[in-house]
Amino acid sequence: MKLRSMLAIAGTLAMALAAAPGVAQAASPAWPQFGFNAQKTGANPDERTITRSTVGGLQLEYVAFGPADPNFGFISDSSPAVVGNVAYLGTDSGLLMALPATGCGSDACSPLWTAKLSNGAHTSPSVAGGLVFIASAGNADNNLGTLYAFRAAGCGAATCRPVWTAPVPNTGSSPTVSDGIVYIVASDGRLLAFTANGCGKATCAPLWAGNLKTSGNGAPAVANGLVYATSSERLVAFRAAGCGLKICPPVWASQPVAGSDTGSGLIQDSGPTVSGDKVYFSSVDFQAPDGKAGTVYAMSSTACASTHNLNCAPLWVAHPADFDSINTNLTVSDGILYGSATGFVYAFDANGCGQAVCGFLWLGGLGVSSGTHASPSVAGGVVYYTQNVGQIGGFDAAGCGDITCSPIFSAITSQFNGFMTTPVIVNGRLYVAGPEVGGQPTMWVYHLAK
Repeated sequence: MKLRSMLAIAGTLAMALAAAPGVAQAASPAWPQFGFNAQKTGANPDERTITRSTVGGLQLEYVAFGPADPNFGFISDSSPAVVGNVAYLGTDSGLLMALPATGCGSDACSPLWTAKLSNGAHTSPSVAGGLVFIASAGNADNNLGTLYAFRAAGCGAATCRPVWTAPVPNTGSSPTVSDGIVYIVASDGRLLAFTANGCGKATCAPLWAGNLKTSGNGAPAVANGLVYATSSERLVAFRAAGCGLKICPPVWASQPVAGSDTGSGLIQDSGPTVSGDKVYFSSVDFQAPDGKAGTVYAMSSTACASTHNLNCAPLWVAHPADFDSINTNLTVSDGILYGSATGFVYAFDANGCGQAVCGFLWLGGLGVSSGTHASPSVAGGVVYYTQNVGQIGGFDAAGCGDITCSPIFSAITSQFNGFMTTPVIVNGRLYVAGPEVGGQPTMWVYHLAK
């Protein structure tokens, strides 16, 4: 029975899960963490198979299913980390899943192994040094989330236990790994840094912390010897190596975002994106004048750091269409900055427009404005984004010569059935996660037709 007919009857799917193959750590291209790299560029420069000229040939290869949960059988925010033959995902029911990344010989695949978390995972995993890191949210009793480190190769059993854990106040931040350090933002307004290999104990304390003053949800970015993090009102930069103390001061910080002085403006889930000297992030102002609800900021890290400026002005700002806003990480590739909004993916000139305030170069839509929690991703000259009705769209990353562009690839997973997370494109496959089918969380994998 083919997958499309199988999806029509979710009960049949639940019984059709195939046995998964063993873990193999093949040397191949990888997408090891949210945003592809520690800079959070969101772009895979090494993809050569799926390109703007071949993307129209993508077809569904298989769907990987997690254990059924009647109440939380979906994935609302966790995007795959793909390394070798394994894709790692967190679920709203509180599982880390290791899934086949290159198929299992069937239209429907089951997990290689899983691990139980203390609560739902609304963050993406990161893989480095033979470990996979993921953070779970806090619970209603104590608001305390947990950062976990598991062996990426599993434990030889169906269910695995962590190598080490650390308490992190209710976090929506994905962990970022760079040079043996794991960075994560906590909801109590701190950036926390941990030794990736652990501390020799089951529970670890941070190496150091930096004060953001207000809570944040964006994943930190690491570049230029600094680690960048967003709070709800500004971008803050610290020395990535710490300062020799348990609490480190910032190297520089941005001005508060538009509307934060009145409480109508804030940074929601947008973390920093770094390209060279530039650091980008976005905010929303719910009472913005003239409909300019969304703002994209471009900062010069060198200029701000040179004077240790804690109220540094942006090089320039840009706006999407009136009354629209970008609440996720921005993506940068080949001089173009991309952002996902309620109904569109936007493209901006990453170098600005020679003025203090810029507009967008072009926008692309999928016909339905349903919102998204997902950042765009770029690979092979295509920019991908998802909408929360099961839609995936791919646009020519260079635009179409007009202000409004149509997709050169589109697909629907499980229509009107759950959230869609940030796409991942690596080693000739497109991965997207989110919808629940028959109470099961899913990852959908596309490849080129043979």
